[in-house]
Amino acid sequence: MIVVRGKKISELSRAGLAEHLAPYEGVTIDVGTGDGAFAYRYAQRQPARFVIGLDPVREAMREYSAKAAGKPARGGLPNVLYVVASVEQPPAELHAIADELYVNLPWGSMMRGVILGDPVVLEGLASLARDGGRLRVVVNMRIFDDPVPIEARDLPEPTPAYARGTLAPAYDRAGLRITEARAFAGDEMAELATTWAKRLSHRRAPPSLLIEAVADGHE
Repeated sequence: MIVVRGKKISELSRAGLAEHLAPYEGVTIDVGTGDGAFAYRYAQRQPARFVIGLDPVREAMREYSAKAAGKPARGGLPNVLYVVASVEQPPAELHAIADELYVNLPWGSMMRGVILGDPVVLEGLASLARDGGRLRVVVNMRIFDDPVPIEARDLPEPTPAYARGTLAPAYDRAGLRITEARAFAGDEMAELATTWAKRLSHRRAPPSLLIEAVADGHE
């Protein structure tokens, strides 16, 4: 799989990844990490966990991947890594390694996938999780306020009832059992510590939906 560290990219094998993971008690993957701020800050707060930021846009991760690869005195972290890939085509090296998955304020194909229950996106997420691994998705509901952006105009507005009723079967088919669907509170949004969450919450936190699911196993 392709790993980015600032301006440099390299390949990392499953065996090489296993060496990185060995000292840690668990693995978290931030899917659609964007600039990688959440993955970096989560790794800071959870030094016993190994955190992987996953995103198809290499350039977006340049700043935080460089920071993480630096010396500890300058913010370097040994427990975070940035991988260039999409959830639709996840690297084989990441198959079934995570006990935590985060999808924070998704956009584009990721947003459509979690809202519409796209099997390609959901199966990609499920493939990253260990049996019993937990998925946490936070969807920004403010995008459905007028004027609705073009990317969301044909999407159903995801409510807790929609998630529990319409989405649950699609998630089940992908191997993800929804365990909770509820409004995501403003103080919880502040704790996300993503660049996008901070921008959205400049005046007040946007109304958002939280979906939590557990991976029921791999064939």
